[in-house]
Amino acid sequence: MLYLNTLRKFKLIIILVIILILVRGFFAINKKWHRENSAVSPLPAVSSEEVIDPNIRVDENSQSADLITPISENMINIVFLGKGGEGYDGGGLTDSVALASFNYEKKTVNIIAIPRDLWYSGKKINSVYSKDGADQLKLDLSQITGLKVNYFIAVDFNNFISGIDALDGIEVDNPKTWEDNFYPVKGKEQELCGFTPEYNAEINQKYKGFELEKQFTCRYEQLHFEKGTINLDGAAALKYIRSRHSAQYGSDFARGEKAQAVLVAIGKKLIAENLVDPKNSVLKKLVASVSSDITLAAVPQIVKTLGDISAYNIIHTNLTDQNVLVGGTGPGGAFILVPKAGTDQFQAVRELITPGY
Repeated sequence: MLYLNTLRKFKLIIILVIILILVRGFFAINKKWHRENSAVSPLPAVSSEEVIDPNIRVDENSQSADLITPISENMINIVFLGKGGEGYDGGGLTDSVALASFNYEKKTVNIIAIPRDLWYSGKKINSVYSKDGADQLKLDLSQITGLKVNYFIAVDFNNFISGIDALDGIEVDNPKTWEDNFYPVKGKEQELCGFTPEYNAEINQKYKGFELEKQFTCRYEQLHFEKGTINLDGAAALKYIRSRHSAQYGSDFARGEKAQAVLVAIGKKLIAENLVDPKNSVLKKLVASVSSDITLAAVPQIVKTLGDISAYNIIHTNLTDQNVLVGGTGPGGAFILVPKAGTDQFQAVRELITPGY
């Protein structure tokens, strides 16, 4: 019986952590969790295109700054990772990285959005999990944010789809009408679209990067979403979040806003369906879709340490080119984000994240 109770606590804490990390509007949805003094900072303005400073160029040999001792007192820090997974191009890369910092003394949770193109110690942050593992990613994020990262939670696209389908879909508040003519079709990443070898060689000489990819129109499908409340199943919700080539709503920072809208919708559905009941089959399916280093043995102490999470105030921190970052060019001409103070100079980033710590 003790084991079963512990298992139920484990399931509950995983679901609560996922909600707290991902659903910015969760506390506002459930009135008993809403506090008028919640410290919610507004989202920065979203530009339609990433702005690149042509003077910022780095390579694989760029050196990292001196290591710091991250803050760990009175807090538990958990990073959430969303990745493509099996069957997706670049499936090992983390498409989204969000850090939830619980300060159990001050009763706050700071949800920190980490852009996937952030450059640290010679590589993009979205490549660390697949290349070097979760422990290295936690160490890197600790240096970037100044907060010691204790645990990770990861979910892939297929499980994301099945999770929303298990909810029988969601209703999302879409802020504007937008379309994307270049959403990649799974399995067609290498299609030649009927081109002859000669023409294929010609366009490869003429175009580079996404301009080259755009020539292979058979690799893509068109997306269109109207402003207002839209009904999405799992596959459509993933497309809504991942789309990045919309002229109206297509930057990586816009993707963050779209992800928030989807996840607020998930939060509403979870509450409406009362899915915190450990016996609920949908809850079990959601928990099974998650990978984490939060062990059963650690759960009782985490639950005890955090206390009543309904009493926590929520803070949002977004690392963007509107505050502490700037776009630059990495190896092979890849778009990257680096601190405005210089490559691997994260002091201003840490100050933005930890003003109250």
